[in-house]
Amino acid sequence: MKTFLSFLLFMPILIFAEVIRLDGVDFHYRIPQKYDTRSKIMVLFGGRNWQGERTLKTYNFNALADKHSIFLLSPSFKDRDYWEPEKWSGKLLQKAIRQLEKRYNLQPQKVYFYGYSAGGQCTALFYQWMPDKVAACGLHACGVYPEKIKNSKAPFLITCGTEDKERFQISRHFIYRYREHGGLLLWKYFPNSGHELSKEALELAKVWFDDLLSGKKVIAYGEDDTRQIKQRIDTEFRNPLYSEKMQELWQK
Repeated sequence: MKTFLSFLLFMPILIFAEVIRLDGVDFHYRIPQKYDTRSKIMVLFGGRNWQGERTLKTYNFNALADKHSIFLLSPSFKDRDYWEPEKWSGKLLQKAIRQLEKRYNLQPQKVYFYGYSAGGQCTALFYQWMPDKVAACGLHACGVYPEKIKNSKAPFLITCGTEDKERFQISRHFIYRYREHGGLLLWKYFPNSGHELSKEALELAKVWFDDLLSGKKVIAYGEDDTRQIKQRIDTEFRNPLYSEKMQELWQK
């Protein structure tokens, strides 16, 4: 009886968490509770050299994934400049995505990305490498961004702590350039916060992705430094807000 109860306790993990192994790299993924051929894929990059399993547990995008029928895919990249997709990791990730699509009969679609620290760098540079295949990008505490802005402009969420000083300044520089090129970008900084991945950053990311996936339209714009909601804001300082919940989290 005890053995049977233990099986029941761990059964959801066995059902909804799987691994694809390619060239010695494990790609951990989570299956949504319900899915069909139209289900989407979201790639989650963890901190430097994180295992995919750790990333899935830390981010805990499970409720979001189940609500929108999303497969969560997290690579266990390690060293060898994996944040530079043109070297080797990009083609390997694309191969993992194709295998996931084939295994579950998914229609090829644009992919969603979220990453923290080195994972944020992955998100930014993978977008630069394959812009036409990216639906949206979320990044926290990222210190490297695309040098050139591509014509295909996916929505971006960028968050950073003010005490993560070098990454904070680098992030601010990119957001202005991205907006000037016509890209939609939500920028949120956390005063007195360092390089850590905070629960506030993850909460905002989940709401942001939820609003995008729900097809919500912009209801208001917020100004970067004043955090005020205004009718008219210069493009380079303008934050698109899709819901009252997003506005509440952004203004905190």
